[in-house]
Amino acid sequence: MRDLLELSVSAAASGCIYALVALAYLLMIRPTGVINFAVGEWAMVGAFGGFLLLSKYEWPYALGMAAVLGFMLLVGWITERIAVRPLVERGAPLLAAILALLGMLVVFREGISLGFGPDPHQVPEPVSFEYLKLFVIGATLVVFAAVWLFFERTLWGKAFEAVALNRRAAALMGIDLRRVTVASFAGGAAAAGLAGLLVAPNTSAHYLMGVPLAIQGFTALVIGGVGRVEGALLGGLLVAFAEQLTVRYAPLPSGYAQGVPLLLLMLFLLVRPTGLLRARA
Repeated sequence: MRDLLELSVSAAASGCIYALVALAYLLMIRPTGVINFAVGEWAMVGAFGGFLLLSKYEWPYALGMAAVLGFMLLVGWITERIAVRPLVERGAPLLAAILALLGMLVVFREGISLGFGPDPHQVPEPVSFEYLKLFVIGATLVVFAAVWLFFERTLWGKAFEAVALNRRAAALMGIDLRRVTVASFAGGAAAAGLAGLLVAPNTSAHYLMGVPLAIQGFTALVIGGVGRVEGALLGGLLVAFAEQLTVRYAPLPSGYAQGVPLLLLMLFLLVRPTGLLRARA
């Protein structure tokens, strides 16, 4: 029983990290239709921001977290301004923006590699290690509750939903598409950066940490459903529990657990591409 409880807490904490990355995808996909695979690298940037401020300069954790999230908002805005807006203004197809963001992925990764080197860097825990998983779960639930309230109870949230349903009609109704796009990228960067900051005490900050997180987060989004905020959380938890159960009980080497998200991704794309939770009409 104790073993199952420990497994559940560990899987829930990992699932919350995946859910935050899935949320970063969702915040951008819903209003723009752009799949930004650089969110894994954004999580990496958040992790290194935590190392720089919390470990090297020894800032208080709350102040360091606020500074990292503020910086990630700026990163999202700059990324949209450089890689997406010029293409949108020229009428380029969505594929062009996706490819441009793949180029930004390389820029972020190589920039961090040159600046910090290839060795992993330890990021301090916000609380004592035995309570770290509970802190991750609590912080994630607060974020998801805030995002859900934003979409369901605020005018800006309704504007996001209107743009997701029909960009042309939303523009005709006076909604500023440029502001919505900027806000979606800034919010996505902040969510991804938070995921990197929260996972770094367990995994260390490393310049190659982004790709696994990007895969796990995208799988969580596909499983939960692209149209629902709560779907990102559900998908993240399901992916993490599948990984943990495979590692603990399947007669396979632990390295094979990394293939579980890809297997689930292919399965859902074939059987239920809309995910478990369908978008509201």
